[in-house]
Amino acid sequence: MSREYMEEKECHGLNQAFLENLESYKNRDNDVSDKEWLKRLIVKKCSHISVEQAEAEAAEIIRSIEAYDQNLASVEEACIHGVSKEKWLEDKLQEAAIGLSAAQYSTILQNIDNVLYQNNRELAEALSRSSDGHVMMSRNLDGNIAEHMIARTTELQGYIRNENVKVEVRGVNSANSVDVRASALDTGKFQNYQLKFGEDAKATIRLIERGNYNNQQIVVPAEQMEEVRAYFKLKGSEKTITDHIEINGVKGRSFTKAEMKHLQKQAQEDGIMPVLDDYYYSTKEYALSIGKNAGVMALQMAAVTTGIDLVARIYQGEELHADEMVEGALRSGADTGVKVVASGTLHVAVRNEMIPFLPKSLSTNMITSIAFVGIENTKILLNMAEGKLSTVKGLDHMGRVTVSMAGGLWCMALAKGALEGFALGGIMGVGVGLIAGMAGYAAGCGVGNKIYVAAKKVGQGAKKLAKKAFSDLRSIKDRWMNRIRSAIVN
Repeated sequence: MSREYMEEKECHGLNQAFLENLESYKNRDNDVSDKEWLKRLIVKKCSHISVEQAEAEAAEIIRSIEAYDQNLASVEEACIHGVSKEKWLEDKLQEAAIGLSAAQYSTILQNIDNVLYQNNRELAEALSRSSDGHVMMSRNLDGNIAEHMIARTTELQGYIRNENVKVEVRGVNSANSVDVRASALDTGKFQNYQLKFGEDAKATIRLIERGNYNNQQIVVPAEQMEEVRAYFKLKGSEKTITDHIEINGVKGRSFTKAEMKHLQKQAQEDGIMPVLDDYYYSTKEYALSIGKNAGVMALQMAAVTTGIDLVARIYQGEELHADEMVEGALRSGADTGVKVVASGTLHVAVRNEMIPFLPKSLSTNMITSIAFVGIENTKILLNMAEGKLSTVKGLDHMGRVTVSMAGGLWCMALAKGALEGFALGGIMGVGVGLIAGMAGYAAGCGVGNKIYVAAKKVGQGAKKLAKKAFSDLRSIKDRWMNRIRSAIVN
């Protein structure tokens, strides 16, 4: 089972791997190409990957970096001439669609639009619960939904029984923290609860055994309770395993895992476009909507500071030797080597399941896109920190980076005639932050701290802008949905 968080020691291990790979890259023989260096890195670090597969993945990383660099240069050129990044993306998608039938093109655009809109909904929901840019890294929001549903049904029962109770979802993300606290307000007594909703009883047991939940009762899915309870009883554990919250005689509802997944699906799919032919929704409208979605995604990703927070934490109070190659890349823009090292490091980490919230099956293109955006955003943050870019202009440049990367991904998807996953939501923002933090601190503590402070400041501004941008996007989406419903009814 994947975790929704990354521990500091895991982040430290990833950062050490990045620094070691930097040294390896700088010390390679002159006749060793970037592609060959990547192949050797993958073969050395991933014992389960064959030489042939490593060579193919290395080639894909290089192709992706080149495509993203070309697209970013194209976006920058378009913006100089007064063309918006959204219009650039619309034109790029149309160019890539040459050779596809109208039906194929429409279907793929629908899929891209739906996936990206769903990601934006997910990010908006996560950021609405975040005061400082820290978001849950998991795409599985059913656990969070369970906390709120179980808490609210308990409070409702208290109201019906005329009992003065409060059930608080605490929203704390640190290890072993209390999920829910139920209090009897008349007496001041309270009980802490930890909710663990694994895919099945065995997965839930593993989740429980990872933590230290002293003085907390464990709430599990209703259908798993007996098996989980029996397991811990057999071990002689005194843990209280239950499927509901109870305080002062007030008993809340229990839920199954399937019920929580159903609620999650409803929450995420509410407002998502159904698959209809282009009689109701033109390809031009889809392309424009995709551009707007990509712009909102860029703002929301800038608001997520979890990844860079993690890296900054491991360097508190340390003095670092500045890597001249990285510092030069961040200041001059000659960054191909750093992008190769960052992509290779992230690729190996994902394939070896070193990053709990990024799936091992993630495509090479997606892994490279995270590294690419991370390095580009680091350069922008440094310029902002040193007064060379304002916050508004910096956010606009970050938007261009995200849109150019999205254009590269989706043009590859159109070339294949199918959508290649972009369903990452908030965790892509966390991955980008990790790369930005690692590259920033590799350039020395002075540069790293500047970038960290800039990222936190930008995150607050981006969050406010993203909230309005997503509200506007949802309003547009709702109007189009109403138009479609009207067309169907009439």
